[in-house]
Amino acid sequence: MAGQLTETQSNMGGKLNRRGTEQRQLILEIIQQARGHLDADEIYQLARQKSPSISLSTVYRSLQLFKELELVEEHQFDGMRRRYETTPRPKHHHLVCLGCGRIFEFRCPSAKRLKSRISREEGFKVTDAEVRLAGYCPDCQQRLSGNMANTKQEQQILKRR
Repeated sequence: MAGQLTETQSNMGGKLNRRGTEQRQLILEIIQQARGHLDADEIYQLARQKSPSISLSTVYRSLQLFKELELVEEHQFDGMRRRYETTPRPKHHHLVCLGCGRIFEFRCPSAKRLKSRISREEGFKVTDAEVRLAGYCPDCQQRLSGNMANTKQEQQILKRR
């Protein structure tokens, strides 16, 4: 697929086509094919496997362009690293596990209703809403409950001594 624009890219008014280098196309393909939300360094490492001459600055500049063209969305789930995904259609939101750091996607129809209500009641034109919930995934909950049980057992043993 490298060297050819996808239908989504072509439909962006020719904006990517105007500046669509092979490296940019490769970067976008990596994001599209990702099974998660990648940060710039992960995208860079994957891109170097196919294009060893690519630079990290090319990745950052491309990500900025893709954001401007609304081809990708940028998220900061942990308040530090920025992660990227293709702009989802339809819109989805994120659950972030505090234990393992995995990110799960979910739909939130109430976010759309809230945007409409705020617009109507407050006269504020809401252009976007993002719901990010943090907690523990089922695997981490199980791990944590196992650790809690061990801790309680250890405390009981220490009390007996």
